[in-house]
Amino acid sequence: MDSLDERASKMREALALARLDDLLPHVRDQLPVPPGMAFTLLSLIFRQAAADGVDFLSPREDFHAWLLQAARLNHRGSPAKPNTVRLRLSLLSNIYTQALQAGLLDHHPLDGLQRPPNERAGAPLLSREQITALHRATRNDPALHAALVLIDEHAYRVRELLQLQWDDFDLGTGAVLRPHTVTRLSDPALHALQTLQQQAGGMFARGRVLPYNIERDLRAALHSACRKAEVPYAPPGDLRRASLRDHVHSTHSAGFSAQGGNTNLERATRLARGVATALEHPSPLPLKR
Repeated sequence: MDSLDERASKMREALALARLDDLLPHVRDQLPVPPGMAFTLLSLIFRQAAADGVDFLSPREDFHAWLLQAARLNHRGSPAKPNTVRLRLSLLSNIYTQALQAGLLDHHPLDGLQRPPNERAGAPLLSREQITALHRATRNDPALHAALVLIDEHAYRVRELLQLQWDDFDLGTGAVLRPHTVTRLSDPALHALQTLQQQAGGMFARGRVLPYNIERDLRAALHSACRKAEVPYAPPGDLRRASLRDHVHSTHSAGFSAQGGNTNLERATRLARGVATALEHPSPLPLKR
């Protein structure tokens, strides 16, 4: 058994039996947080799964409802903050992505999961002028530039970006296959990909479109680009929300599924635009008496 088969076999057993200790050594290198933090964030979910007999490789019908309930509790029983819940779900989603890549699944079990709204207590989303400056600063880095344009023009998620294959594109028609739909690329997105394709061998380009192996690689490149553009660092999720805030999207252009896509798109757009409005025009603090 070669090392890849051995890794897949151990991941399969650890997921089926909800053994986080056995799983982390095989997924830790591609997680966006250190292994110790990942263990702290996920241990309660895996402990509850073991107690309830949940098989992460063959989730039960009410898996999303079960998972949201398990992710909302802290170690002392207090409710977790929405951002903590989102991070826990993001880590599990990352693990599922690795399981998909290892051939353990034929679909992503968290597709369609309704995550809690993001807490926006920090800095507001980048302005349109700042996003334009960021795009301008990345023109000498075709891979990062293409990633940022895809996020901005078509609301791409990080998971989608890391899984993009040249075979998913028909650059003659500008169509791209996505997990839930086919998107007709905008002219800026098509141009960015054509530039990157020329570097990858033109019409003979094969394999992954972007060179980033894990999310941290993309975030590191983005962080450097934000410094170069002299704009505040904005993670990919914030850039996606800025896309929903600033552009008029259809379900196809933003990658939403045909079933329930309009509802999810409208909800995401309202959240992005409502968040921006709340941060730009905060409610006044009550006067102290």
